[in-house]
Amino acid sequence: MKKLFLLLLLTSSLFSNIREETIIKASLTPYTVNNITYYPHKVAIGETKEIMASWYGEYFHGRETALGEIYDMYGYTAAHKTYPLGTVLNVTNEENGKSLEVRINDRGPFWGERELDLSKGAATYLGVKDKGVAKVIIEVLSVPKVGRSAYPIDERMPDIGLELALSRNRIVINNYAFIAPEETNVPVEIGRFEEVEEATAYASELKEYLSFSYVLKYDKFYKIKSFLPANEKKARAVLSKLKQVGLIHKFELFWSYK
Repeated sequence: MKKLFLLLLLTSSLFSNIREETIIKASLTPYTVNNITYYPHKVAIGETKEIMASWYGEYFHGRETALGEIYDMYGYTAAHKTYPLGTVLNVTNEENGKSLEVRINDRGPFWGERELDLSKGAATYLGVKDKGVAKVIIEVLSVPKVGRSAYPIDERMPDIGLELALSRNRIVINNYAFIAPEETNVPVEIGRFEEVEEATAYASELKEYLSFSYVLKYDKFYKIKSFLPANEKKARAVLSKLKQVGLIHKFELFWSYK
C-alpha cells in the first residue's frame, strides 16, 4: 500500500511538472490585451534593470493565475507582461534598500508605465504598498529551461549608480528581443536623461549612426528611442561603432528567434 501511495505521489508530481512546462512554453507566444499586443520572450539569467512596480490584491485573491496556480495575495509572487512564467526575480526598493525574491506566476500590469505587479504580501514587505507605485531594481535569478536565453549574462551592469548612468560615457545597452523572421529592425531605448536638452543633444549625435532616433518622455526623465537592424551581426557592428566613438560605455544583445 505504501509503494502504491509513493507511485501515485510521484506520478502526480511528474504530471504537475509537465503541465507547468506546457503552460510556460505556451505563454511565450504573443497575446493582445486592450488592443495592445505583447511579445513574451526568453530571458537571460543576470538581467538587471530599473522599472516601475505596482501591486494587486483582494480582487484577484483566490483566482487562477496565468501559470495555473491560485493567487495568494499574502505570498511573494508577481505579474509581468513579457518575462517567462516561473521566472524568479530579486526585487529591490531603491528608497529603503529592502530586497525580496518573487516568482512570476501571472501576466500584467496592463496600464501606465508599470512593468511589474507585486503581490500584496511582496509589496508590503518591500514598502511599496502604501505608495502604490515605486521605482525598483530587478535582477533575474532563475528562469525555467524553456524560457531561458542561450546567452546568460556573465558580467553584471557596472556598479556605477543609477544617476551616474546619465553620463553618456557610462551608458550601457542590454537589449533583449524575441525576433520573428519577417522583422527588419528591433526597438531599443538608450540612456536616461533628466533634461530634455541633454536628451535632444545626444539624439542628434546618435542619428549619425542610427538615423531614426528620437526623444521619449517619461514622467520624470527622458530616453532615446531608436532601432537596431534585426540582423545580429549588423546590430553588433553599429553598437561597436557607438562604443568606439564614446556614445555608449558597453553593450550586449540577448536575442532569441521564433
